[in-house]
Amino acid sequence: MKNSIYLYFLFIPIFIHCQENQIIIDGKFQDWDGVELIEDNINNNELGVNFTSVSITNDNKYLYIKFTTNGEIDLMDSDSNGESIYNTVIYIDTDNNNKTGYVPSYNSNIGSELGVYLNQRYVWYNVPDPNVQISLYDIGFFSAPTVTSNEFEIAIDLDAQYDGENLFQNQEIKIQLKDLLSDDEIPNINSEIIYTLNTNNLNYIDLNTERENEYLIRLSAYNVLYNGLDDSERLEQLKNIIKSVNADIYAFSECYETSSETVKNILDEILPISNNQGWHVVKKEDDDLITAAKFPIIQDWPNEFYGIKKMHPCLIDLPDSVFTKDLLVINAHMSCCDNDNDRQEQADDFVNFILDAKSMGGVIDLANETPFVLCGDLNLVGLSQQLQTLISGEIIDTETFGIGGGMNWLGNDLKDNTCMHVETPFSYTWRDITPSPGSYSYGKLDYIIFSDDVMSSQKSFTIDTKFISQQKLNEMNLDVNDSYGSDHLITTIDFDIPKSLSQKEDKKINKKLISKLNIVGQHKKKNKGILINIYNDGTTEKKYKIQ
Repeated sequence: MKNSIYLYFLFIPIFIHCQENQIIIDGKFQDWDGVELIEDNINNNELGVNFTSVSITNDNKYLYIKFTTNGEIDLMDSDSNGESIYNTVIYIDTDNNNKTGYVPSYNSNIGSELGVYLNQRYVWYNVPDPNVQISLYDIGFFSAPTVTSNEFEIAIDLDAQYDGENLFQNQEIKIQLKDLLSDDEIPNINSEIIYTLNTNNLNYIDLNTERENEYLIRLSAYNVLYNGLDDSERLEQLKNIIKSVNADIYAFSECYETSSETVKNILDEILPISNNQGWHVVKKEDDDLITAAKFPIIQDWPNEFYGIKKMHPCLIDLPDSVFTKDLLVINAHMSCCDNDNDRQEQADDFVNFILDAKSMGGVIDLANETPFVLCGDLNLVGLSQQLQTLISGEIIDTETFGIGGGMNWLGNDLKDNTCMHVETPFSYTWRDITPSPGSYSYGKLDYIIFSDDVMSSQKSFTIDTKFISQQKLNEMNLDVNDSYGSDHLITTIDFDIPKSLSQKEDKKINKKLISKLNIVGQHKKKNKGILINIYNDGTTEKKYKIQ
């Protein structure tokens, strides 16, 4: 079954088919390929938003909207230096009836039950009273990215209710986007999209959180919300989450008054290690960052004179019997809110540190091709340049931090890993746990960025127990309220790090040989010359037989 979009322009309908794609809200947009675009001409307005395109689709749970603009905007804020620079609204006529809801003065064809004011972060709910203001959380609103962009994707919960009433009660709806400062609309004035919801659509494929093998290094980053590990009212929730993921390395933040001894005692209790030392834990000097590992921490750079502003680099000693390299973990908690300048300075400092680590001299010398990862609460809610700097090495303050350069060992960009949710198509890592009109919506504030030329990600995930089924919660030994121990969510990744030759040989012993081929692909019982062995794990091995 196809989704249907009708575009009314001068009251002449245009029929457009939308491809059924499973959308994930991660701010990366490849999944929108093939979904029909409604395009708009660029205006020359000095203020406000100039829309260039919009796309709409849905699955069994969510309505998805993607739109593009002529320049980068901030979806969740409207001011720059105290001046309002855009004010964007999505009007949704949920019953396709212009006799109900709010009718904009510029378009009498639409009666909007929901007016989603993006930059003001609230929704006008115009049933039955046009003056009811509700929060973005009341309509199940999710968006990405959280940094400035000229492209955004949005999800709205089709099962959302307010005051006991379903917000979407009709299969056919109308949608129009407008910026109140530029007066630009998409579709244009006296036009709107009529979209038919598809009720026979895709479902998000759940993620398996189990570690695939014991030789993967599992890392988790967790902002525990203002000394959460010292808060008796929240401690059990946090411990349940920490125990459930069972990581090898934890990067905690907002541990302002929490000591490294407290964290070690918690980990030794809930995740005991069968050695005399237990967990290895270090805290950055006069800061909120604590890093814990099952393996020894060879060295750390605990202050900003030798290290990085708002970050804590720690070199983890991985077992030489298994791994050929150690792992540099940079635990981070960058400045929050509208502190764009501070975050940019911290991003520049990070680049300078990594480039120093890859060259001789300075404060750090890493062995060649040592893998490294930046993780934690980066608070990237402003200008996209900060994220660009962290990934690409483009330094802005070159006078202080140098000219920058490629971040990977090969000189290319680092990988910004997306930790998707277990049972929902989202990548957010923060939400307001007591939302109201004006609250910021779900957003990705926590990141895992790593050197993907020398290690790879086998799997990754984010846990929000509110949106996990009871069956899955039981499997993970979690309660539905456990994620409310913090406003941030735990993010977890399994790294595949280069193994030693002896380890590779040990793993080969456990593989089952299922077939032998000669060089031309024939199955042979007696083989001569070059042989190709095929194993049950999908690997192959070439051998030379000498008579």
